[in-house]
Amino acid sequence: KKQENGDPITIDTSDSSVEALQVAITAGGIAVNAIDQRNKSADADGDGENAVLDTSEQQTVSGRVVGVVMRLPELESLLVDKVKGVGWVSKYGEEESFGLLRSEVKDSEGDSGQLAEQLQLNPLLRMNRAECLLALFIDTVEKPQLERIGQRVPDSSRVDFIDADRLEVLVAED
Repeated sequence: KKQENGDPITIDTSDSSVEALQVAITAGGIAVNAIDQRNKSADADGDGENAVLDTSEQQTVSGRVVGVVMRLPELESLLVDKVKGVGWVSKYGEEESFGLLRSEVKDSEGDSGQLAEQLQLNPLLRMNRAECLLALFIDTVEKPQLERIGQRVPDSSRVDFIDADRLEVLVAED
């Protein structure tokens, strides 16, 4: 993502000097910019009103972006643990389909510099990681919390944007 001046928007959730509120505000800004761009594209494509996100959908998207970013270290750790627990992933070298580097799965740490570089260079790795982190957020945070208070979001917290093989790994009971 880029700011209006063209500079990339960055969030370093591992920097202890960055306050949670700063991270949340930045993540919210990223979400708002993405929603605005999507709605403008839908209007320009002539997709009509059905393609433009309504207010509740915009709130859901924004809440999910902020929720994932605020829980990024925990969700990344959970992702590694889930993938590490399934033999076929490493057997067939499928770590990248979960947005992970092989080194992250082997030693649970990996090289943060290498990871940052690969996420920058490889849009498929970046997309796979984002999808998996979102799926974990919806399954482990959003859905249980909304069920507890008797609420729903427009898509009922369905994780229907990810293929069955990855979903089985991500939502498997431990």
